[in-house]
Parts: sequence; structure tokens; C-alpha cells
Amino acid sequence: MKTIQASYQHTNGLYEFAIDIGHMTLAGLSNCPSVVSNKPIVLFLHGFLDNANSFSRLLSFMNSHSSHYQYLAIDHAGHGNSSHRSADAHYHLVDYAFDIHKLLLQLQAKSVVLVGHSLGAIVSSIFAATQPNNLHGFICIESCGPLSENEDITATQLKACFESRVKAESPIKQPQSFEQVVKARCLVSDFSMEDARTIMARNIKVQDNGECEWKTDKRLRTKSTLRMTESQSINILKNISCERMVILGENGFEKVKKGIEARAEHFNNVPIYTLPGGHHVHFTSEQAVADSIETYVQKWLGY
Repeated sequence: MKTIQASYQHTNGLYEFAIDIGHMTLAGLSNCPSVVSNKPIVLFLHGFLDNANSFSRLLSFMNSHSSHYQYLAIDHAGHGNSSHRSADAHYHLVDYAFDIHKLLLQLQAKSVVLVGHSLGAIVSSIFAATQPNNLHGFICIESCGPLSENEDITATQLKACFESRVKAESPIKQPQSFEQVVKARCLVSDFSMEDARTIMARNIKVQDNGECEWKTDKRLRTKSTLRMTESQSINILKNISCERMVILGENGFEKVKKGIEARAEHFNNVPIYTLPGGHHVHFTSEQAVADSIETYVQKWLGY
């Protein structure tokens, strides 16, 4: 049995942890004071430019079975408290999925359920398509699987990628204040001020004198090198053999709803719950999302 000690207790009752997966360290939050290999894992993967705090409040609603499962919410590479990728590396979609593969190998996980939001759900779908024997289920929040693009725009996509990488070599502009960042995040998302503070508290380091510094890697904002074609995205969905469930926000991303409609054949037997809220429906409908997750976790893992 492998045991990894969490470092300290978070203010909301969760525990901080950091796990070396070989090429980097993944940090996150857990409901357990130590991470052990003989207890089923429910692994939460956040969306783009979010972090493990995306699920911190949600997990406080999921205490009824904490003795049976270990809930782990990680920061993706370059986000929150996790390592940045090396200077010669970039943030390719499949590498996030490989990070999860390495993490679960490191934990010697026997039984796993994935809960992914947005980018985290896309990463989960890619990982799930590798059909690991210990993956019992996948709960998808506001995603329809990997985004796709027509191969005719390949050169244009690469040009934009190269230009964004050069731009990212310039010194990063640090925020003037934490509240300024919170307000800016609210302008480009469905967050309330409280929601934005929850997320940005893990993406920003605030010095004793009030000066702020980004913890997120500026290279996260570079353009993707390539996107999958639609046939490649469909191949991912076709090769997911574990049980699935989807949660959507009533006012969530329209492209997600249209994506599910366009790929209806691959979502025909998948339960879909639409709950009050937007793209971050797990913030606005915390109890309902928590109840839905626990229902399927119990169904797939027992207890």
C-alpha cells in the first residue's frame, strides 16, 4: 500500500498534497489526511485557468461517504500550486492526460472515478479512451468531448501558435492587486465575486506588502499547436468503455450543447442532467451536483 502524506489542512477542511510523478509535481486538495492506494479514488480535474479550488466548496457537500472514498482535486500542470512544465516544453492537451496516467500509476490506484469540468473533462475523455481497467466511471461537467477543427486550417493554426509562443517570451505583467484580478475574471466568466476569489486565491501569490505575483504559467495562454479533426474526436468518444454521466448548466456554453447534439450517437445511453447555472454549474448548484456525483460514485464503486 502506497501512502502519501498531505502537508496541512486547508481552511475548508480539505488537505493539501503534492505528488511527484517523475517529470513534475502535481499539487491539490483531498478530503483525506493521507493518500493511500487501497481506497477508491474520485479524481476531480478542473477547467482552463482554474485550479483545485474549483471543487473545494463542492467537496464540502460530499462528506457522507468520505470514509469510503478519497476525493482528490488536482491543479493541472502550470496551474495553481503544481509545477510548470520545463522551459523547452509546452502545454499540449494529450500531456495533461499523460499526467493523469502517471499520477494514477504513482498512486497504484485500484479503483477510480473521474470528474472533469470543461478542459478537465476533455482530458478525462482522452484518458478514459485508453480503457484502463481500473476506471469505473467518468462524470463530465460542461463538455462534449475533445474540441475539433477542420484540417484545412492546419497552417493557420500553426502560424497563430508560433506567434503566441513568441509573445509569451516577453516578461509577464504582474497584477496590481488581487481585487483587480478578481474583477477582471468576473468580466470574462460566469463567476460571482466570491467565486472568482475562490479560484484566484490559488492562482495568485499575495506578498505581505500586498504585491501580487502570478503562480500560473504564462505559456498556458499560447495557442494550441493542432486540434483533433472531428473523426479523431469521435474515435476518442467511441473508445470510452467505462460508465459515463454528463452535467450541464442551463446557461452553460451553447457550443457544448450543440456538440452533444451533433455527437448524439455517442451520448445516446449517457444520462444527462441539466441544472441551474452557467459553465461553472458546480459553483451555482453545488448541492445538486454533489448529490448527482455521489449517486453515480456509489453506483460504480459501491458502498
